[in-house]
Amino acid sequence: MISALQDAGSLVMITVTSPGEAVLATAGGADALCVQGYEAGAHRGTFVNDDVPGRDYGLLSLIGEVARVTGLPQVAAGGIMGPRQVRAAIAAGAMAAQCGTAFLRCPESGAHPRYKAALADPRYAATTLTRAFSGRPARGLVNQFIRDHQDAPAAYPEINNATRPLRAAAAADGDTERMSLWAGQGYRSATEQPAAEIIERLSTS
Repeated sequence: MISALQDAGSLVMITVTSPGEAVLATAGGADALCVQGYEAGAHRGTFVNDDVPGRDYGLLSLIGEVARVTGLPQVAAGGIMGPRQVRAAIAAGAMAAQCGTAFLRCPESGAHPRYKAALADPRYAATTLTRAFSGRPARGLVNQFIRDHQDAPAAYPEINNATRPLRAAAAADGDTERMSLWAGQGYRSATEQPAAEIIERLSTS
């Protein structure tokens, strides 16, 4: 599949969350790696859906560990909300930074208005990794649904399919206690600036 994409002119970048995954992606012929730290919001890009210890790497340490096992270019992702984090990722060895949560509140974002508001709401004081909504680990704001389903099993896509109507109903009602409010650890720094201004701020040297 990777070769077919490359033959068609695509550059193939694979998300990895550990040095072991980086080795597999390199052996598979990837052109570059998106190195996703533990701080990242939404679903973890892990190759397997288990809780084996030793794979929860912070972004900066992961960049260094991946560089020890492969020379592929790295794009850093996870908790990058401002220019200091961008500079730190580049200094650690990444060639670029990938941001997600930083853009959630901007006018161009398609996020639900209540989702955007929750990112600045004092009620939502922390993020956590959860399988409550999908059966795969994902980082989001701690709400009642997550608290009620802390024992959700590693069962994707079964859990994801089971909760789909619940999530749709919650979004329709604007009920942030039952919505999946994905967010990285730096979510409090998300602003309502236009995307272009956010990019300019992130790019400040």
